[in-house]
Amino acid sequence: MQIQHRLARAGDFAAVAQMLELYQHELSDIWDQDLDAEGRYGYALDRHRRAEHWFAHVGLADGRYAACALVSPAAVTRRSGCWMEQFFVLKKYRRLGLGAALAGQVIASHPGPWEIGQMPRNLPAQAFWRRTLGRLCGAGGFAETQVTQGAWKGVVQAFDWPPAGPPDNAAMPTRA
Repeated sequence: MQIQHRLARAGDFAAVAQMLELYQHELSDIWDQDLDAEGRYGYALDRHRRAEHWFAHVGLADGRYAACALVSPAAVTRRSGCWMEQFFVLKKYRRLGLGAALAGQVIASHPGPWEIGQMPRNLPAQAFWRRTLGRLCGAGGFAETQVTQGAWKGVVQAFDWPPAGPPDNAAMPTRA
């Protein structure tokens, strides 16, 4: 499988919006949301289309949409840097390395301080990010915090990219 990553182009946003619908449906048992009058969860992507401080990324497997990631300004445990706003891999492509590859590529696209958070009950996402960041940042390369106060609550991993110490070179992100 050939994995590609790119910043979302104008023509990618319909696919990003559809993947976010699937993502929100998948998390509907732990993320309390209602459908709008058109039967959609909806996700505002206008800021991401401008690609100034908010970014959308797509992951492709053999040229087909397979994943998306949204990046916004850090706001939970840091005052600057990036926040992984949303990260979704279609079920068909999970456990094949695509998610870890996309995560590394997205992070490498935005050097500096990072925060990545997961909802308290999203245990699979917590395991994914601990494993992925352990490979990318090396042992002790990220700090994890349980956020219980404020508008966003959950588990947050904070780190700097590129890492100060040598990461596991086998997991270093590459551009496709």
